[in-house]
Amino acid sequence: MAYLFSSPDSKSLSVATSTLFLSSLASLPSPHSEPPSASAASPLSPVPASVPPTALIPGSRFLVDAFRHAGDFTASYFLSHFHSDHYTGLGPSWRRGLVFCSPLTARLLVSVLSVPPQLVVVLDAGVRVTVDGWCVVAVDANHCPGAVQFLFRSSGPNAERYVHTGDFRFSQSMITEPNLLEFIGADAVFLDTTYCNPKFTFPPQKESLEYVVNSIKRVKEESRASGERVLCLIATYVVGKERILLEVARRCGCKIHVDSRKMEILTLLGIGGEDGVFTEDAAATDVHVTGWNILGETWPYFRPNFVKMKEIMVERGYNKAVGFVPTGWMYETKKEGFAVRTKDSLEIHLVPYSEHSSYDELRDYVKFLHPKRVIPTVGLDGGKPDSKEAFALQKHFAGLVDETANKQEFLMAFHRSSRNATLGPEDAVTGLSQQEGEVQELEEATLLPASLAFERSDSFQEKITVEMKKELSDFLPSWVSQDLILDLLIKSGGDVVQAATDFFEKERDFFEEANVYNSETPKSEIDLSSDHGSSADASSQQEVPLFSQKPMDHSSKLLNLNAMRMKSNLSKRERKRGSNSADKPKKKGRSTAFKPLTESSGRKQSTITNYFARTMLAASKSDTSDKVTVDTNQNNVRNDDQFTEVVESEKQSVSQLLQIVDGGMSRESAISLLEKAKGDVNVAVDIFYSKTDNSNVLENDMNIVTQNTENEMTDKSSSTGLLRNSSEDTPKMPNLCVQSYVAQADSVCISLPIEKYLPIEHACWTAGQPAPYLHLARTFDLVEREKGKIKTTAMLCNMFRSLLALSPDDVLPAVYLCTNKISPDHENIEALGSSRSKIHEMYKTFGDLGDVAQECRQNQMLLAPPRPLSIRDVFSTLRKLREMEMKFLVRTLVRNLRIGVMMKTILPALAHAVVIDGKYSNSPVLSLEGIKPQLQELSTEVAEAYNVIPNLDLLIPSLLREGTAFSASSLAMITGTPIPPMLARITNGLTQSLKLFNGRAFTCEYKYDGQRAQIHRSNDGSVQIFSRQMKESTSRFPDLVGMIKELCSIEVSSFILDAEVVGIDRKKGNKLMSFQELSSRERGSKHSSIAIQNIKVDICVFVFDIMFCNGQSLLNCSLRQRRKYIHDLFQEKPGHFELAQQLTVEADEASVDNSTTLERMNTFFKMACQSSCEGIMLKILDVDAGYSASKRCDSWLKVKRDYVGLGDSLDLVPIGAWYGNGRKAGWYSPFLMACYNPEYEEFQSVCRVMSGFSDEFYKEMKEFYSGDRILPKKPVYYKTDELPELWFSAEQVWEIRGADLTLSPVHHAAIGLVHPSRGISVRMPRYIRSRPDRSPEDCSTATDVASLFKAQTRKMEVSSDGQDTSH
Repeated sequence: MAYLFSSPDSKSLSVATSTLFLSSLASLPSPHSEPPSASAASPLSPVPASVPPTALIPGSRFLVDAFRHAGDFTASYFLSHFHSDHYTGLGPSWRRGLVFCSPLTARLLVSVLSVPPQLVVVLDAGVRVTVDGWCVVAVDANHCPGAVQFLFRSSGPNAERYVHTGDFRFSQSMITEPNLLEFIGADAVFLDTTYCNPKFTFPPQKESLEYVVNSIKRVKEESRASGERVLCLIATYVVGKERILLEVARRCGCKIHVDSRKMEILTLLGIGGEDGVFTEDAAATDVHVTGWNILGETWPYFRPNFVKMKEIMVERGYNKAVGFVPTGWMYETKKEGFAVRTKDSLEIHLVPYSEHSSYDELRDYVKFLHPKRVIPTVGLDGGKPDSKEAFALQKHFAGLVDETANKQEFLMAFHRSSRNATLGPEDAVTGLSQQEGEVQELEEATLLPASLAFERSDSFQEKITVEMKKELSDFLPSWVSQDLILDLLIKSGGDVVQAATDFFEKERDFFEEANVYNSETPKSEIDLSSDHGSSADASSQQEVPLFSQKPMDHSSKLLNLNAMRMKSNLSKRERKRGSNSADKPKKKGRSTAFKPLTESSGRKQSTITNYFARTMLAASKSDTSDKVTVDTNQNNVRNDDQFTEVVESEKQSVSQLLQIVDGGMSRESAISLLEKAKGDVNVAVDIFYSKTDNSNVLENDMNIVTQNTENEMTDKSSSTGLLRNSSEDTPKMPNLCVQSYVAQADSVCISLPIEKYLPIEHACWTAGQPAPYLHLARTFDLVEREKGKIKTTAMLCNMFRSLLALSPDDVLPAVYLCTNKISPDHENIEALGSSRSKIHEMYKTFGDLGDVAQECRQNQMLLAPPRPLSIRDVFSTLRKLREMEMKFLVRTLVRNLRIGVMMKTILPALAHAVVIDGKYSNSPVLSLEGIKPQLQELSTEVAEAYNVIPNLDLLIPSLLREGTAFSASSLAMITGTPIPPMLARITNGLTQSLKLFNGRAFTCEYKYDGQRAQIHRSNDGSVQIFSRQMKESTSRFPDLVGMIKELCSIEVSSFILDAEVVGIDRKKGNKLMSFQELSSRERGSKHSSIAIQNIKVDICVFVFDIMFCNGQSLLNCSLRQRRKYIHDLFQEKPGHFELAQQLTVEADEASVDNSTTLERMNTFFKMACQSSCEGIMLKILDVDAGYSASKRCDSWLKVKRDYVGLGDSLDLVPIGAWYGNGRKAGWYSPFLMACYNPEYEEFQSVCRVMSGFSDEFYKEMKEFYSGDRILPKKPVYYKTDELPELWFSAEQVWEIRGADLTLSPVHHAAIGLVHPSRGISVRMPRYIRSRPDRSPEDCSTATDVASLFKAQTRKMEVSSDGQDTSH
């Protein structure tokens, strides 16, 4: 087989089919079973008419799944998958051309059908290959194994794009497939229309799989209980339905029996073999695979074959048989489940499991690709795309294809037929080529300066022939004058089709705008006059018809809105210039003759035919709806500027109200509400939200709903004028296309660049009002979909800028909600009063989130009872929830916001907003160039402040108060607010550590195997204990509280200590216990400590640092100074309260050449290991020896006991897993582990781990990782090339050890830190233990992994050219 792999130096490979075919043919053994194809040695013949167009890619010689039609006209054949109805015609004697297909399909072709491998060309998924000048890509089809879709793109500037799906089932993952994204708007999609009928809306594959698995489980349980032997039979194709078999084997813990032929196929697919889940021993399992149609015929309806089924049952020694027929044709679901056929001891379950797309999925796929047309490949008469069957199928995708792109072709057909009707065949061809040359010349003219364009317009007018005018006149309504026709032809450069298109689009824009003006402007405030400014008779009324009707006097009576018509053709900028520009005479047809159509201001109609249909529909709703009555007799005549000013004022008020209520009412209701509020938008908002009179909440709401309904009903008949006098009714024009895009516009505004975002104008509320939660929800929605950190920061910055400008009091709550919190971490307050893990446990017990919420709130201690909620409060609040507010409100309540941003992104975004708000609050012009240093400086200060005092209640008010003058020193340390602990870097042995600390005094300390604790004592004598994760754990250690009060000096009133709490066995000479033994100690709760008498594991506190003492911060003091504080202020009590064991090395002793120092350190390290410690810590004493809260610094190093070749273990986070096989079937194995990169706020995969686990642990993890801990898709902040079957939310931290570290092309850990394009992976990883004391963000970082890689004894040496070698 010829394999085409992507070259590292090229994104695509080029193949000349004829050349490759000739060489491949020559390599075949002789004699051939048939002579070589003529196409191999001679020019290709024309494509015969017998070849179905549904199999031939237009403009090429590529034939897809049509080997029965092979001939001398092509040597390029494509096979989408290995099903007989697609590969018919292939066999050992195939010599017609090359067969392009996927690797699995190629393997099956060669092994099963004996197709010569020399003629099979393998296309790997996602690899771009140029075949005969066309770019061809294969992408997964989600059908049977090896099934692919083919994407074809021709060469040249006007490349054609075609998608051939073969057989496929649409999945959401296709929406994110990069290659498919490039084919949005393709010229055509050759679509698998097997189930293109609304009745085929069968359930997702997962639901059908669940049914089969659960049914077999039930059968097995009943069989064991009754002692009856029951045979399960599953019908499958030769290739296909393998997913069902694998799922049954995994979930039911059994093997699957297949015959030798099926085993051969499965082996070729890579999932067979006797050591796997399949077996040829029929006695080894009671689940057997049978061939298709054995249990019954499926087409055109199911006809069970109970006779054959009983034969199989008796032959194999069973008392009962249960069969499963999985296919989409079996969609006969009942209310109580899927259809079942029964007879005696036989059952056949009809399972709507399909590997073809359902009707809704087909529509979703077409909607996603938005092609110009759909070509059905199934259900056609002879494969003819113009047959009745094809048209019937294509109707199902009306509105989903890009009809705009077909508009030119639609009109061009009439254009060509019109010209050819008056010309002979040769003249028609000549005339068309001449016209194309003229159009090309005109298009080139558009690139000329405007002055030259004016000079050339007369010459174009000379080229406009009588035939062109006549032809265009046939397209247009009868009232269009010859002057207008000439003008249209000049503008279009003589292109009749373009001229007609321009006319209909401008007419549509005109009527849409006229409709908006009419619906928003009170009749009493508008005076309309003719173009000449004359008044009509007082009693006369003029009717303005649709463009398809001829007006009585078009020049003077066309709505008297010619000013409007002129404005509808102006750009938005020109409209805003007012009367100065409006009054200037414009030379019609001249100044815009060469203006590109893309600069037109209106939103274009999708197709002309849609315009006709919509207009006629509107016109048919009432006898009077196609007319606008205009009173031309007015006492006051106003100029266009006054007219526009009034309309714009009214329009802005209505738009502002609709914007605030966010689509909560129709435009008509908004206008009526403004009438009640006498034009005051704020009063109207209060009425809508029932804030002005709570006693009338329900009444006001119901009035609005009723009014909405009435207005909409009136709109459908002969609507009354809006914002009108109560005594005057004015019928309005049919609403052709008036839609509100306020909500979408507001949402998009958040994503604007910072320089273009206007914090007040783009906000969805006004100054003085509380900020709506919708502002946050829209931002969350955009951030959730954004992958880039810079763009995410900018969107958050824009969000905060609006809050600062309009509602600064809402900034603090907004920051909390962005972080999915309602209080600082150490206060342990949750939205439901419980942690997320606790909510999960309670949900398993209660089975209802409402019951969980009630239980949480009942157990939550409150300082004061909250104000009772009234029925009206709840009703009104729920009524106000809009757009995605509910989505993120629910996520907040279950503590799973999932927007992918953390505090390290949120705080810089807020800092940027503060700087910009301070500098540009009164200036509409914003430039970031001059303030970049300030942005960076304030971001650093805010981050530094939060690192030391992670309390937003203190930080945010100080930041808003001081603005750009804020500094980290502005916040004073206080007891009761934990400090993020300082962390150590990993090193590989004492020698390397000594090199790093060369010439600097340092200390060695035992690294205890316990729980890190931060101990706070306040001035009032109270003691609090916080964990490494800054969670309060005072209630767990009441004995520690007693020690502190007993052993601290009377000279100290307040302090913050850093220590390790270790389990200790005082009965065995104060022997240190392991972390697991300490973990068995009771935990207590926030409001009740464990009783002293119930304590089973004693503890000893080993203090190693102090950060705060008697109101003074010691963070900037050296470690030597801080250690002196500890010695002076505390007295030790062996086995209870001790200072960490230490060894001091002075600066003159710190040298690798000093063997005495190295020996002392080695002895100290051995003593630490013998004392059940993890290793030792090394810390600088004097130079750069401050306490760097929350940072991992080079001034602290850790040396742990070596494990094989890896100098230290890694703390990694499980982010995904695969389903286990064999003994581990039903569990997760292996797990995908990741480290954390704080710079990019992403988890990067390191390795798969599948050893070190107990069976009990597997069961716990299967239970733990369930529900919403299993993510529906890979988060954007998970970086890996692995494809696990399940993605997990990042929640646990596991300690992992391995043999060594190696470079990996799959894993992304530390990518770019050691190798430019490869990550680092752990070889032979093994699970050691869980680390409940660490949060996912506290796991090993990418820098840690890179440091370990560089420090290991045996490592890969990376060269500059990306090559790597081991030594």
